[in-house]
Amino acid sequence: MLVSLVVLTGCSGDADMPTLAEAAKQLVADDDKLLASRELAATGSAAAIERADRESEVGCLKGQVQRFFRARGDLTGPPYVHSPSNVAGLMASWLQLRGYNVIVDDADLGDENLGAAVLRNPQTGVTFFVTVRNGHKPHIMIVGKTSCYERDG
Repeated sequence: MLVSLVVLTGCSGDADMPTLAEAAKQLVADDDKLLASRELAATGSAAAIERADRESEVGCLKGQVQRFFRARGDLTGPPYVHSPSNVAGLMASWLQLRGYNVIVDDADLGDENLGAAVLRNPQTGVTFFVTVRNGHKPHIMIVGKTSCYERDG
């Protein structure tokens, strides 16, 4: 269900939205800042594995593309030290302070071993999907993506 919501949130056109290049630049800037944030450092660490440097048709209508930023990492300490929902909530709060609106959060899941949040910035169309889980590595997975845009050319 969460994947469906993430796909649906990024495929609508709007004349006031930035270009794909502008949205990708903002996506990378926001994700880099999130990865360097005190909120993440207090609970674990993560590093980028994809930096919105290529177009993808995944989740878009035919003829449209978007860009993704992906990061993975782990919680510090034993599994019982950090609650996944608290860690996801910290990152969601950080994003909310930067203009992102919560679309889906932990309260919708009710799972003590999984924390998740989906947030979208209405000005840039950038969406973040944050998941934190106990037991399986990587513990922290962050996916940021732009909205879908018509392919150039």
